[in-house]
Amino acid sequence: MFNNVVYSNECLELIEEEEQYYIRVSEKGYNMSDFNRIMFEYPRINLTHFGALSSAINMATGKIVKIGTKKPLVEFSVSKDKLKGFVAINMTQEEFDNNDKTEIAHLIMNKLQRSNIVYGIDVHNIIDILEPQKKIQIAEGVLPVNGDDAIITLYKIEDVKPQINENEAVNHYELNLINKVNKGDWLGERIEPKEGIPGKTVCGEVIPSQKGRQISLDYDKKTVVEKYDEKEDKTFIYAKRTGAVIYQNNVIGICNFLEIDGSVSFKTGNIDFDGAVEIKKSIEDNFVVRADHDIQVMGDMGVGSVDTIESRDGSIYIRGGIAGKNKAKIICNGNLYTKFASECTIECDGTVNIGSYAINCNIKAKEVILESYKSRIIGGNIEANIRVQAGEIGNRTESYTKIIITGFNRNRIKEEYDIIIDTIDKVKNKIALIKQKISIYNFASLNNAQKEEFLKLNEEFDYFRKNLKMLYEKQKRYASYLHTKGEGELKITNCIYPNVSVNIKKCTYHNSKKINSPTSLYVINNELIKA
Repeated sequence: MFNNVVYSNECLELIEEEEQYYIRVSEKGYNMSDFNRIMFEYPRINLTHFGALSSAINMATGKIVKIGTKKPLVEFSVSKDKLKGFVAINMTQEEFDNNDKTEIAHLIMNKLQRSNIVYGIDVHNIIDILEPQKKIQIAEGVLPVNGDDAIITLYKIEDVKPQINENEAVNHYELNLINKVNKGDWLGERIEPKEGIPGKTVCGEVIPSQKGRQISLDYDKKTVVEKYDEKEDKTFIYAKRTGAVIYQNNVIGICNFLEIDGSVSFKTGNIDFDGAVEIKKSIEDNFVVRADHDIQVMGDMGVGSVDTIESRDGSIYIRGGIAGKNKAKIICNGNLYTKFASECTIECDGTVNIGSYAINCNIKAKEVILESYKSRIIGGNIEANIRVQAGEIGNRTESYTKIIITGFNRNRIKEEYDIIIDTIDKVKNKIALIKQKISIYNFASLNNAQKEEFLKLNEEFDYFRKNLKMLYEKQKRYASYLHTKGEGELKITNCIYPNVSVNIKKCTYHNSKKINSPTSLYVINNELIKA
């Protein structure tokens, strides 16, 4: 039965019989390393009984033991992920060299038709790449391409910042705090997520693709409406009513909007409004204007001795300036923008931006900024938490001018800033991880439990995305504080006159002579530094 001995030496015989390989070891002293050299000369041995082979070599009982099967001359295989197909030629180098390469190629092509490799086959120049006893790639599948995620574009409210032109006159006429829209106006759009492109294995199996991730459109349902356009595959959002665009907690909405065509006067009475107010001309003396959101007064003449202008949760823009006659009071939760301020009281939780001058004013804010080189602060009391900046402080007649900067704890702000940066990194990593988890799912083939998990992951993604936006806004604010020198700064870009009193934190400085050069006063470790 076992007469076909294909190899023998003084210790063993290698037998081939009916596509099977056997071994008979009659003498000890042989080892596996020696047998591996035999394997190299017989590349068609498929060793399937390694334990039996090892035992036969060690025991040398002389019994015939099955060790494997015979490999085909041409053998096909696929990678674990089924994305690559290979062919191996089970010949010795000598056998390979003695055979016609064209015939081997034809054999491969014929057998390939009966293999499970049916897709992505590339046998171009196969004769040139053939080698014996080596896996040669002849097919490659296609990975699926996930669909594009949804893309959202929303109505953009630009940062309001006074611009200085070539002659250093601050141009406030271009400012626009209130973003008015009419009913039906565009507020944003979302390009819907796209279907992906399925992949395919070399075995012809379809690899499902993942549809792009949906992103929620966050808007106030009471004032904004959405509409899907099937032709464009976009969802649009529009204003349900005429009003002013606002963002509250990153949610777009429309607040009420009141437009006074002329001035606030006896004709209109005092104004107290639950939205944004735009006054085309002015506010007459002794009148009051209050609003929940932004207020802008667009007249060239500005305002005089009004009673009060107050924005409870917004900013104020007074185009022409304030001539308050020691009566006008301006209060806002956001920022104030005006061409000039004279003999008025300003209380602002944000930054007071003044284009030309502030004369005999009582101002209290986080920052008081007069950016123009020719701008002036003359007289009055200016109090800020972070910094005060102007071209000139005081005047030739040496009007007493008091600057108070309460200051801040730079180390604490720096620690909080670092925490914000660290948190941003963690949130970004969390978002990336959630996106990775979402990409695994093919929503169409999910069971109920998996769908619930999928929807939960999308909710998490939206939550962290909103948090990231708020963290970036906070980072921007803290970065502004840290750009201030020391722990509170008075910055003079032109000159400072005598009789100017400066108090920064607990340090006091009284200027007794005119200084005609840019000067900065700031405090570090309770020491006043003049630079």
